Amino acid sequence: MGVLILGGSKGLGLALKRQYEAQGIEVQTLSRTTSPKVDFSKMLEAPGTLQTLKNLKPDKIIYCAGGGPHGNFSAKKFKDHEWAFAVGFLFPAFLLHGILENPGEWSSLKQICFIGSAIAEAKPDPQAASYSAAKHALCGLVTSIQGEPHGELDIRLFSPGYMDTGLLPKNAWPRQVGSLVSSPEKVADFLATWLENQDHANQHQVFE
Repeated sequence: MGVLILGGSKGLGLALKRQYEAQGIEVQTLSRTTSPKVDFSKMLEAPGTLQTLKNLKPDKIIYCAGGGPHGNFSAKKFKDHEWAFAVGFLFPAFLLHGILENPGEWSSLKQICFIGSAIAEAKPDPQAASYSAAKHALCGLVTSIQGEPHGELDIRLFSPGYMDTGLLPKNAWPRQVGSLVSSPEKVADFLATWLENQDHANQHQVFE
C-alpha cells in the first residue's frame, strides 16, 4: 500500500490523510477509533501491533500519535503519564527497532517519519511535563539513529510548533497570540511536500 498514518483520526494525522487522498494517493490510518483498532499505549500488545503494520506493507509510515495530561505533573494520575510515555516514545522506539532489526520483512518501506514538537524539544513546557519528556526522548532517539547505519530507509523527524488541535487547551496562552498557532492543514501541506523532497532524507525539520 502507499501511506500509513499512525494516529490519524484527528489533528495533524487527519489533515494529512485528507491531503494525500486529495492527491489520489492510497492512505490508511490506524488509531484507537479506526478499524482495525490499534492502541499504541498498550505495550503488551506491541508485538501484535507490529505484525499488523508489517502485513499492510506500507511504502511510507508517518507516526502522529501522541498526547498527555495537561496540568501540574503531581496533580495527574501516574497512569496518565505512563500513557504519554508509551504513545509518545516507547511504541515509536519499539516500532523503529523492529523495522531496523528485520529490514527484509519491511522490504516495501522506504520512509518513516515521526512527529516531534518544536516547543517541547526546545524548552521546558510547564503543564505538559510527560508529553514534553516523551518528545525529548523521541527526538534524541531518532536524531541519534539518523547518524547510525540503517540501510536505504529514510528516517525523518518533523517538529511542528503550536497547532490548533485538542492537545492545545482552549485557554492556553499561545491561542491569545494568533500568529503562534498554525492550522493542522497548513502544517500537513508543508509536511507532505517536505517528505517528497529527497534532498531532506534523514533530516530533522522544525516548522513553526
